[in-house]
Amino acid sequence: MDRTERERQAAQRRYLGWGLAFETTMPGVDLARDVVFDDGPNGRVLALVAGTENVAQSLAVALTTLRGSNVFDATFGFDGLNALAEQIEPNLIREQVRIGIITLLDRDPRVRKIVDVNLDDGRLGVGATGADDAAGAALRSSRTLQVQVQFETITDDRLSVHLGELPSV
Repeated sequence: MDRTERERQAAQRRYLGWGLAFETTMPGVDLARDVVFDDGPNGRVLALVAGTENVAQSLAVALTTLRGSNVFDATFGFDGLNALAEQIEPNLIREQVRIGIITLLDRDPRVRKIVDVNLDDGRLGVGATGADDAAGAALRSSRTLQVQVQFETITDDRLSVHLGELPSV
């Protein structure tokens, strides 16, 4: 690794931060996460994530946390979950969810610019054939939204992050 790459990684760690690594406990079934352990020189240690991995993990955790439910930080979390409980037009609910995601990204000081927010529920793949059709049918029947965002960080990195799944509308 050359000097410029080391400097870039140091800048990412400094400006994008670091934190404990979390892993989903039962992917596809539950939203719960648990800490990850690594083998260290003196036994087991908590695993860490830094830089762009930290940003991606932080946003994924925030998306699955109801805003205001963290007693230590009432502004942390995703406000779009409230839209899913309202009895309004499904397209309006999707837009409220999109606005909630944009607000979540906009509150994060590490995000410089939001490029794209994609909510995929499989509806666009209805006319597809083959594996795409089967995947689209499975997504539609599961009643979930796949959330994919693209943004630029303050360190000029462009990230495309799969933030997770939300109950569909």
